[in-house]
Amino acid sequence: MAFIKILSSLAIVACCSFLGIQAANAYVMRVKELRMLRMAFAHLESEVINYATFLPEAVEKVASLLQGGIREFFYDFGRRLQKRSGDTAAEAWEKALNSWEKHLHITAEDFQILLTFGKVVGVGDRESQRRYFQIIQSQLRNQEQKAEEACLKYRNMYRNLGVLSGLALAIILL
Repeated sequence: MAFIKILSSLAIVACCSFLGIQAANAYVMRVKELRMLRMAFAHLESEVINYATFLPEAVEKVASLLQGGIREFFYDFGRRLQKRSGDTAAEAWEKALNSWEKHLHITAEDFQILLTFGKVVGVGDRESQRRYFQIIQSQLRNQEQKAEEACLKYRNMYRNLGVLSGLALAIILL
């Protein structure tokens, strides 16, 4: 009987620790995804402004450099552009962003920044496009700094909270 209690207590501690680690990793993933988005927009700016690559092709090239949900989001956006279903670039961006929002580790504020960029993508001359790319990169840099601060603040807290809550629950059940 004591063996079962010890084994179940270890299982409780392990499960709670896992949940704490998952909560902490959400903060780490947000920082990584914001950094990847910034890099993606820098490459996209280079392709569109410097090399005069058409937007669908530029998005496909950039997507091939990315990883995870950000990569899939850009591939989705590129597919929607190439489909030529009558959607503007802004509509394709918004649809892709809405369909991938749940799979990305972004906040509502990050989502709004990306949504706003989508309304101006492919609109205007080269200089205005360059300014739009610089603005989004600056905004994402600010969001990345905020995310890093939150990560430093909450990552260890959630990890420790998971372990400690598991221990407390195991002690209560013993």
